[in-house]
Amino acid sequence: GNGGEGVGEETSLSGYFTVENSVGGMRVLCRDLFGIEMREERDIPSAERWDLDDDEVDPTSSTSDGAAGGGLRKFTFRHVDEGPLGTMYLDLHPRPGKFGHAAHFTIRCGRTRPDGAAAGGRVPGGDDDDGQLPIVALVCNLSPPTPGLGETVLSHSEVETLFHEFGHGLHSMLSRTAFQHLSGTRAAMDFVETPSHLIEAFARDPTFLSSTLARHHATGEPMSSRAARHLSLSHADFRGVEVQSQIVHSKFDQALFGEDPCSPSLGGPTSADTWVRMHRESGVPIAAGTHWHTRFGHLVTYGAGYYGYLFAQTWASDVWRSNLAPLLASSAGGDGPDGGGGRGGAARLREEGTKVWKGMLVHGGARDPKDMIRDVLGREPGVDAFFAEMS
Repeated sequence: GNGGEGVGEETSLSGYFTVENSVGGMRVLCRDLFGIEMREERDIPSAERWDLDDDEVDPTSSTSDGAAGGGLRKFTFRHVDEGPLGTMYLDLHPRPGKFGHAAHFTIRCGRTRPDGAAAGGRVPGGDDDDGQLPIVALVCNLSPPTPGLGETVLSHSEVETLFHEFGHGLHSMLSRTAFQHLSGTRAAMDFVETPSHLIEAFARDPTFLSSTLARHHATGEPMSSRAARHLSLSHADFRGVEVQSQIVHSKFDQALFGEDPCSPSLGGPTSADTWVRMHRESGVPIAAGTHWHTRFGHLVTYGAGYYGYLFAQTWASDVWRSNLAPLLASSAGGDGPDGGGGRGGAARLREEGTKVWKGMLVHGGARDPKDMIRDVLGREPGVDAFFAEMS
Protein backbone atom coordinates (compact mmCIF):
# COMPACT_ATOMS: atom_id res chain seq x y z
CA GLY A 1 0.00 0.00 0.00
CA ASN A 2 0.89 3.68 -0.10
CA GLY A 3 0.53 5.04 3.41
CA GLY A 4 -2.97 3.61 3.73
CA GLU A 5 -4.39 5.85 1.02
CA GLY A 6 -6.50 4.14 -1.60
CA VAL A 7 -7.12 5.42 -5.08
CA GLY A 8 -10.83 5.06 -4.45
CA GLU A 9 -13.73 3.95 -6.56
CA GLU A 10 -14.06 7.36 -8.18
CA THR A 11 -10.58 6.98 -9.65
CA SER A 12 -10.71 3.29 -10.52
CA LEU A 13 -8.04 2.32 -13.01
CA SER A 14 -10.29 -0.08 -14.89
CA GLY A 15 -10.76 1.01 -18.49
CA TYR A 16 -8.09 3.71 -18.64
CA PHE A 17 -5.67 1.69 -20.74
CA THR A 18 -6.36 0.64 -24.31
CA VAL A 19 -4.32 -0.38 -27.31
CA GLU A 20 -5.06 2.89 -29.10
CA ASN A 21 -4.11 4.96 -26.05
CA SER A 22 -0.87 2.99 -25.87
CA VAL A 23 -0.04 3.42 -29.55
CA GLY A 24 -0.83 7.12 -29.19
CA GLY A 25 1.55 7.26 -26.24
CA MET A 26 4.26 5.61 -28.33
CA ARG A 27 3.76 8.26 -30.99
CA VAL A 28 4.01 11.08 -28.45
CA LEU A 29 7.11 9.52 -26.94
CA CYS A 30 8.83 9.36 -30.34
CA ARG A 31 7.82 12.91 -31.18
CA ASP A 32 8.73 14.55 -27.89
CA LEU A 33 11.96 12.66 -27.22
CA PHE A 34 13.41 12.36 -30.69
CA GLY A 35 11.40 14.51 -33.11
CA ILE A 36 10.37 11.35 -34.94
CA GLU A 37 7.02 10.83 -36.65
CA MET A 38 5.55 7.36 -36.17
CA ARG A 39 3.03 6.94 -38.98
CA GLU A 40 0.66 4.00 -39.45
CA GLU A 41 0.45 2.47 -42.91
CA ARG A 42 -3.14 1.32 -43.22
CA ASP A 43 -2.65 -0.85 -46.30
CA ILE A 44 -0.31 -3.78 -45.69
CA PRO A 45 0.54 -5.97 -48.69
CA SER A 46 -0.73 -9.46 -47.97
CA ALA A 47 2.71 -10.86 -48.76
CA GLU A 48 4.07 -8.99 -45.70
CA ARG A 49 1.54 -10.49 -43.29
CA TRP A 50 2.27 -13.52 -41.15
CA ASP A 51 -1.02 -13.30 -39.22
CA LEU A 52 -3.01 -14.76 -42.11
CA ASP A 53 -3.42 -18.39 -43.09
CA ASP A 54 -1.81 -19.45 -46.35
CA ASP A 55 -5.17 -19.63 -48.10
CA GLU A 56 -5.88 -16.02 -47.07
CA VAL A 57 -2.70 -14.57 -48.57
CA ASP A 58 -3.01 -12.89 -51.95
CA PRO A 59 0.40 -11.38 -52.83
CA THR A 60 -1.29 -8.92 -55.20
CA SER A 61 -3.62 -7.41 -52.59
CA SER A 62 -3.42 -5.26 -49.46
CA THR A 63 -5.41 -5.39 -46.25
CA SER A 64 -6.20 -2.67 -43.72
CA ASP A 65 -8.10 -4.32 -40.87
CA GLY A 66 -5.19 -4.62 -38.45
CA ALA A 67 -6.29 -1.99 -35.96
CA ALA A 68 -9.97 -2.90 -35.95
CA GLY A 69 -9.55 -6.64 -36.06
CA GLY A 70 -6.59 -7.06 -33.74
CA GLY A 71 -4.31 -8.21 -36.54
CA LEU A 72 -0.96 -7.04 -37.82
CA ARG A 73 -0.23 -3.30 -37.95
CA LYS A 74 2.58 -1.50 -39.76
CA PHE A 75 4.29 1.77 -38.83
CA THR A 76 6.98 3.77 -40.57
CA PHE A 77 9.34 6.12 -38.73
CA ARG A 78 10.67 9.39 -40.16
CA HIS A 79 12.74 12.28 -38.83
CA VAL A 80 12.56 15.75 -40.40
CA ASP A 81 16.36 15.90 -40.84
CA GLU A 82 17.36 12.23 -40.91
CA GLY A 83 14.64 11.15 -43.33
CA PRO A 84 13.12 7.64 -43.23
CA LEU A 85 14.36 5.53 -40.33
CA GLY A 86 12.70 2.16 -40.77
CA THR A 87 9.56 0.07 -40.30
CA MET A 88 7.98 -1.53 -37.24
CA TYR A 89 5.19 -4.11 -37.21
CA LEU A 90 2.93 -4.59 -34.20
CA ASP A 91 1.45 -8.07 -33.76
CA LEU A 92 -0.23 -7.58 -30.40
CA HIS A 93 -2.96 -10.15 -29.82
CA PRO A 94 -3.13 -13.92 -29.43
CA ARG A 95 -4.29 -16.34 -32.10
CA PRO A 96 -4.05 -20.11 -32.50
CA GLY A 97 -0.52 -21.36 -33.04
CA LYS A 98 1.14 -18.03 -32.29
CA PHE A 99 4.28 -17.52 -30.17
CA GLY A 100 2.91 -17.30 -26.66
CA HIS A 101 4.97 -14.57 -24.97
CA ALA A 102 6.05 -10.98 -25.63
CA ALA A 103 9.22 -10.22 -27.57
CA HIS A 104 10.90 -7.92 -30.08
CA PHE A 105 12.24 -9.46 -33.28
CA THR A 106 14.65 -7.89 -35.76
CA ILE A 107 13.56 -8.84 -39.26
CA ARG A 108 16.32 -6.77 -40.82
CA CYS A 109 19.08 -4.80 -39.08
CA GLY A 110 19.96 -1.23 -39.89
CA ARG A 111 23.48 -0.41 -41.03
CA THR A 112 25.37 2.49 -42.55
CA ARG A 113 26.91 2.71 -46.00
CA PRO A 114 30.39 1.32 -46.64
CA ASP A 115 31.71 4.85 -47.25
CA GLY A 116 31.50 5.57 -43.52
CA ALA A 117 28.40 7.76 -43.39
CA ALA A 118 27.96 9.14 -39.88
CA ALA A 119 26.28 6.76 -37.46
CA GLY A 120 22.66 7.75 -37.17
CA GLY A 121 22.79 9.71 -40.40
CA ARG A 122 20.27 9.33 -43.14
CA VAL A 123 20.64 6.52 -45.64
CA PRO A 124 19.83 8.45 -48.83
CA GLY A 125 16.99 7.00 -50.84
CA GLY A 126 16.07 4.44 -48.21
CA ASP A 127 17.97 1.29 -49.13
CA ASP A 128 19.98 2.84 -52.00
CA ASP A 129 23.74 3.42 -51.82
CA ASP A 130 24.16 0.05 -50.08
CA GLY A 131 22.60 1.40 -46.90
CA GLN A 132 19.98 -0.61 -45.04
CA LEU A 133 16.99 0.55 -43.01
CA PRO A 134 15.79 -1.69 -40.18
CA ILE A 135 12.57 -3.68 -40.08
CA VAL A 136 11.47 -4.82 -36.62
CA ALA A 137 8.43 -6.48 -35.10
CA LEU A 138 6.87 -6.38 -31.64
CA VAL A 139 5.06 -9.67 -31.03
CA CYS A 140 2.88 -9.74 -27.91
CA ASN A 141 -0.16 -11.52 -26.56
CA LEU A 142 -2.18 -8.70 -25.05
CA SER A 143 -5.85 -8.96 -24.20
CA PRO A 144 -7.90 -9.62 -27.35
CA PRO A 145 -10.28 -7.00 -28.72
CA THR A 146 -13.53 -6.81 -26.79
CA PRO A 147 -16.52 -7.57 -29.08
CA GLY A 148 -18.89 -4.65 -29.34
CA LEU A 149 -16.75 -2.31 -27.26
CA GLY A 150 -14.83 -0.65 -30.07
CA GLU A 151 -11.66 -0.62 -27.96
CA THR A 152 -9.18 -3.19 -26.70
CA VAL A 153 -8.93 -2.59 -22.95
CA LEU A 154 -5.62 -3.52 -21.33
CA SER A 155 -4.29 -3.90 -17.82
CA HIS A 156 -1.54 -1.55 -16.73
CA SER A 157 0.94 -4.42 -16.60
CA GLU A 158 0.18 -5.14 -20.26
CA VAL A 159 0.97 -1.53 -21.11
CA GLU A 160 4.27 -1.83 -19.24
CA THR A 161 5.08 -4.97 -21.25
CA LEU A 162 4.25 -3.21 -24.52
CA PHE A 163 6.44 -0.21 -23.71
CA HIS A 164 9.27 -2.50 -22.61
CA GLU A 165 9.24 -4.26 -25.97
CA PHE A 166 8.86 -0.91 -27.72
CA GLY A 167 12.12 0.12 -26.05
CA HIS A 168 13.83 -2.87 -27.66
CA GLY A 169 12.19 -1.97 -30.95
CA LEU A 170 13.45 1.61 -30.80
CA HIS A 171 16.94 0.34 -30.00
CA SER A 172 16.91 -1.64 -33.24
CA MET A 173 15.09 1.10 -35.17
CA LEU A 174 17.48 3.92 -34.25
CA SER A 175 20.73 1.99 -34.36
CA ARG A 176 23.14 2.62 -37.24
CA THR A 177 26.33 0.58 -37.24
CA ALA A 178 28.79 -0.40 -39.94
CA PHE A 179 28.20 -4.09 -39.25
CA GLN A 180 24.65 -5.38 -38.93
CA HIS A 181 25.64 -8.04 -36.39
CA LEU A 182 26.37 -5.14 -33.97
CA SER A 183 23.11 -3.34 -34.73
CA GLY A 184 20.50 -2.49 -32.09
CA THR A 185 19.95 -5.17 -29.48
CA ARG A 186 22.94 -7.20 -30.66
CA ALA A 187 24.82 -5.69 -27.76
CA ALA A 188 26.38 -6.75 -24.47
CA MET A 189 24.01 -8.90 -22.42
CA ASP A 190 24.35 -6.73 -19.32
CA PHE A 191 23.48 -3.58 -21.29
CA VAL A 192 20.89 -4.68 -23.82
CA GLU A 193 17.91 -4.31 -21.44
CA THR A 194 18.79 -0.68 -20.62
CA PRO A 195 16.75 0.96 -23.43
CA SER A 196 13.76 -1.30 -22.79
CA HIS A 197 13.68 -0.49 -19.07
CA LEU A 198 14.12 3.19 -19.88
CA ILE A 199 11.14 3.32 -22.25
CA GLU A 200 9.05 1.14 -19.91
CA ALA A 201 9.45 3.84 -17.25
CA PHE A 202 7.21 6.15 -19.31
CA ALA A 203 4.30 3.77 -18.67
CA ARG A 204 4.64 4.47 -14.92
CA ASP A 205 5.36 8.18 -14.98
CA PRO A 206 2.46 10.10 -13.39
CA THR A 207 2.76 13.05 -15.77
CA PHE A 208 2.86 10.88 -18.88
CA LEU A 209 -0.03 8.81 -17.54
CA SER A 210 -2.37 11.71 -16.81
CA SER A 211 -1.44 13.82 -19.84
CA THR A 212 -1.16 11.18 -22.55
CA LEU A 213 -1.34 7.48 -21.84
CA ALA A 214 -4.33 6.91 -19.56
CA ARG A 215 -7.72 7.96 -20.93
CA HIS A 216 -10.94 6.16 -20.15
CA HIS A 217 -12.20 4.20 -23.13
CA ALA A 218 -15.83 5.20 -22.58
CA THR A 219 -15.52 8.89 -21.68
CA GLY A 220 -12.14 9.95 -23.03
CA GLU A 221 -11.40 11.54 -19.67
CA PRO A 222 -7.73 11.47 -18.64
CA MET A 223 -6.71 9.74 -15.45
CA SER A 224 -6.54 12.19 -12.56
CA SER A 225 -3.13 13.30 -11.37
CA ARG A 226 -3.85 11.76 -7.97
CA ALA A 227 -4.71 8.35 -9.41
CA ALA A 228 -1.69 8.47 -11.72
CA ARG A 229 0.58 9.28 -8.79
CA HIS A 230 -0.78 6.37 -6.75
CA LEU A 231 -0.37 4.02 -9.68
CA SER A 232 3.23 5.16 -10.06
CA LEU A 233 3.92 4.72 -6.35
CA SER A 234 2.45 1.22 -6.40
CA HIS A 235 5.42 0.08 -8.48
CA ALA A 236 7.48 0.17 -5.29
CA ASP A 237 5.10 -2.21 -3.49
CA PHE A 238 7.01 -5.42 -2.77
CA ARG A 239 9.76 -4.17 -5.06
CA GLY A 240 12.39 -5.41 -2.61
CA VAL A 241 11.03 -8.95 -2.79
CA GLU A 242 10.96 -8.76 -6.57
CA VAL A 243 14.59 -7.62 -6.74
CA GLN A 244 15.68 -10.31 -4.29
CA SER A 245 13.96 -12.93 -6.44
CA GLN A 246 15.75 -11.58 -9.51
CA ILE A 247 19.04 -11.93 -7.65
CA VAL A 248 18.23 -15.58 -6.90
CA HIS A 249 17.41 -16.20 -10.56
CA SER A 250 20.66 -14.56 -11.61
CA LYS A 251 22.74 -16.59 -9.17
CA PHE A 252 21.01 -19.79 -10.26
CA ASP A 253 21.69 -18.96 -13.91
CA GLN A 254 25.37 -18.51 -13.15
CA ALA A 255 25.45 -21.72 -11.13
CA LEU A 256 24.08 -23.72 -14.05
CA PHE A 257 26.73 -22.34 -16.41
CA GLY A 258 29.53 -22.07 -13.87
CA GLU A 259 32.57 -24.21 -13.10
CA ASP A 260 30.76 -26.48 -10.61
CA PRO A 261 28.15 -28.47 -12.56
CA CYS A 262 24.59 -28.92 -11.33
CA SER A 263 24.65 -32.61 -12.21
CA PRO A 264 24.96 -35.62 -9.90
CA SER A 265 26.59 -37.62 -12.69
CA LEU A 266 29.41 -35.07 -12.69
CA GLY A 267 29.73 -34.95 -8.93
CA GLY A 268 27.53 -31.94 -8.29
CA PRO A 269 24.06 -31.32 -6.81
CA THR A 270 20.88 -31.46 -8.85
CA SER A 271 19.52 -28.26 -10.33
CA ALA A 272 16.44 -28.63 -8.10
CA ASP A 273 18.60 -28.83 -4.95
CA THR A 274 20.57 -25.79 -6.06
CA TRP A 275 17.35 -23.89 -6.75
CA VAL A 276 15.97 -24.62 -3.28
CA ARG A 277 19.28 -23.86 -1.53
CA MET A 278 19.62 -20.44 -3.17
CA HIS A 279 16.09 -19.47 -2.20
CA ARG A 280 16.69 -20.45 1.40
CA GLU A 281 20.04 -18.64 1.56
CA SER A 282 18.42 -15.48 0.22
CA GLY A 283 15.29 -15.67 2.34
CA VAL A 284 12.99 -15.86 -0.69
CA PRO A 285 9.99 -18.15 -0.15
CA ILE A 286 9.68 -21.27 -2.27
CA ALA A 287 6.92 -23.87 -2.45
CA ALA A 288 8.25 -27.31 -1.59
CA GLY A 289 8.15 -29.89 -4.35
CA THR A 290 7.81 -27.37 -7.16
CA HIS A 291 10.22 -26.94 -10.07
CA TRP A 292 9.47 -23.49 -11.46
CA HIS A 293 12.97 -23.23 -12.93
CA THR A 294 12.15 -25.92 -15.51
CA ARG A 295 9.94 -23.39 -17.35
CA PHE A 296 12.35 -20.45 -16.97
CA GLY A 297 13.18 -19.92 -20.64
CA HIS A 298 15.74 -17.18 -20.01
CA LEU A 299 18.09 -19.80 -18.60
CA VAL A 300 18.60 -20.95 -22.17
CA THR A 301 18.64 -17.60 -23.96
CA TYR A 302 20.80 -15.70 -21.47
CA GLY A 303 23.26 -18.42 -20.43
CA ALA A 304 25.01 -16.97 -17.32
CA GLY A 305 23.97 -13.49 -18.39
CA TYR A 306 20.56 -13.20 -16.77
CA TYR A 307 22.06 -10.90 -14.12
CA GLY A 308 22.18 -8.32 -16.91
CA TYR A 309 18.40 -7.89 -16.76
CA LEU A 310 18.67 -6.52 -13.23
CA PHE A 311 22.03 -4.82 -13.80
CA ALA A 312 20.64 -2.88 -16.77
CA GLN A 313 17.86 -1.55 -14.54
CA THR A 314 20.44 0.37 -12.51
CA TRP A 315 21.62 2.18 -15.63
CA ALA A 316 18.10 2.79 -16.91
CA SER A 317 17.02 4.17 -13.53
CA ASP A 318 19.99 6.53 -13.47
CA VAL A 319 19.27 7.91 -16.94
CA TRP A 320 15.54 8.10 -16.24
CA ARG A 321 15.77 9.99 -12.95
CA SER A 322 18.68 12.21 -14.01
CA ASN A 323 17.88 13.08 -17.61
CA LEU A 324 14.21 12.48 -18.43
CA ALA A 325 11.79 12.29 -15.49
CA PRO A 326 12.48 15.80 -14.14
CA LEU A 327 11.70 17.28 -17.56
CA LEU A 328 8.41 15.50 -18.22
CA ALA A 329 6.43 17.60 -15.74
CA SER A 330 7.94 20.85 -16.98
CA SER A 331 7.27 19.94 -20.62
CA ALA A 332 3.65 18.91 -20.01
CA GLY A 333 0.94 21.21 -21.20
CA GLY A 334 -2.02 21.48 -23.49
CA ASP A 335 -4.29 18.51 -23.96
CA GLY A 336 -2.57 15.15 -24.43
CA PRO A 337 -0.91 14.29 -27.72
CA ASP A 338 -1.53 17.72 -29.24
CA GLY A 339 -0.63 19.72 -26.15
CA GLY A 340 1.97 22.42 -26.47
CA GLY A 341 2.65 23.94 -23.04
CA GLY A 342 5.97 24.07 -21.31
CA ARG A 343 8.02 24.96 -24.38
CA GLY A 344 11.23 25.41 -22.44
CA GLY A 345 10.84 22.03 -20.79
CA ALA A 346 9.83 20.46 -24.10
CA ALA A 347 12.99 21.76 -25.77
CA ARG A 348 15.14 20.38 -22.99
CA LEU A 349 13.32 17.05 -23.13
CA ARG A 350 14.04 16.85 -26.88
CA GLU A 351 17.67 17.69 -26.14
CA GLU A 352 17.96 14.91 -23.58
CA GLY A 353 16.07 12.48 -25.81
CA THR A 354 18.42 13.22 -28.68
CA LYS A 355 21.30 12.58 -26.30
CA VAL A 356 19.85 9.14 -25.54
CA TRP A 357 19.45 8.48 -29.28
CA LYS A 358 22.81 9.74 -30.49
CA GLY A 359 24.78 8.84 -27.39
CA MET A 360 23.41 5.35 -26.80
CA LEU A 361 20.78 3.87 -29.10
CA VAL A 362 22.56 4.67 -32.35
CA HIS A 363 25.64 2.66 -31.42
CA GLY A 364 23.92 -0.68 -30.85
CA GLY A 365 26.63 -3.06 -29.68
CA ALA A 366 29.47 -1.26 -31.46
CA ARG A 367 30.58 0.79 -28.45
CA ASP A 368 31.43 0.03 -24.83
CA PRO A 369 28.21 0.29 -22.79
CA LYS A 370 29.74 2.22 -19.92
CA ASP A 371 31.14 4.82 -22.32
CA MET A 372 27.65 5.29 -23.77
CA ILE A 373 26.00 5.63 -20.37
CA ARG A 374 28.72 8.02 -19.25
CA ASP A 375 28.16 10.22 -22.31
CA VAL A 376 24.40 10.32 -21.76
CA LEU A 377 24.69 11.10 -18.03
CA GLY A 378 27.70 13.40 -18.28
CA ARG A 379 29.22 11.57 -15.32
CA GLU A 380 29.97 8.11 -13.98
CA PRO A 381 26.83 5.95 -13.56
CA GLY A 382 25.65 5.03 -10.09
CA VAL A 383 23.06 2.92 -8.28
CA ASP A 384 21.40 5.55 -6.08
CA ALA A 385 18.52 6.10 -8.54
CA PHE A 386 17.78 2.39 -8.64
CA PHE A 387 17.48 2.14 -4.87
CA ALA A 388 15.51 5.40 -4.69
CA GLU A 389 12.84 3.81 -6.89
CA MET A 390 12.42 1.04 -4.35
CA SER A 391 11.50 3.40 -1.55
